[in-house]
Amino acid sequence: MSPRARQSETVPIREELDALAYAYHHVHNELQTKKPGGSVRRRLEDDLQHIRERIDRILEEWVQDDELRDAWNEYLHTHGAKPDGPAAGEPLVFRGESDAGSVAEVRRAGGEYRVYVDGGLLERADADKDFSSQLPGLVFRLDGFEFRETFAASPEALDALAEFVENEGSPPWEYAGEL
Repeated sequence: MSPRARQSETVPIREELDALAYAYHHVHNELQTKKPGGSVRRRLEDDLQHIRERIDRILEEWVQDDELRDAWNEYLHTHGAKPDGPAAGEPLVFRGESDAGSVAEVRRAGGEYRVYVDGGLLERADADKDFSSQLPGLVFRLDGFEFRETFAASPEALDALAEFVENEGSPPWEYAGEL
């Protein structure tokens, strides 16, 4: 089985939320010790805002239960009990776009790979055959259409990664899930 196909069975959304909540609390506490109007305080405020935006994006995309979203927001603001959810989702193995603009996503569900085109389940895929290439620019062929591999990381995540590579500072952990 190729490295591309050997991904975990589930997406660790809860673990990512835990890590982001820890970072949020840490930056928030650090912010409280800095004097108003200082450059360090402004940087920490920006960091806190970026972390919060990432948390909000995850909650919006992965958490359908309003009560669970509220529980995470409560946890961020009060340091109360950590919520028990969300349950893990199906990890993305491949995302590609055709010349016609259709989007194909292949997700691992248990021992199988499900192919979704424009959001609808179309068929199952053979990961060993279809995703064995380790070269960049993978092309997935389906029913006469070619889907070229694409990536969807936010501009903020790409900027944080570039900053990390350029300055060798702290890794952009708050964007780990999308990078």
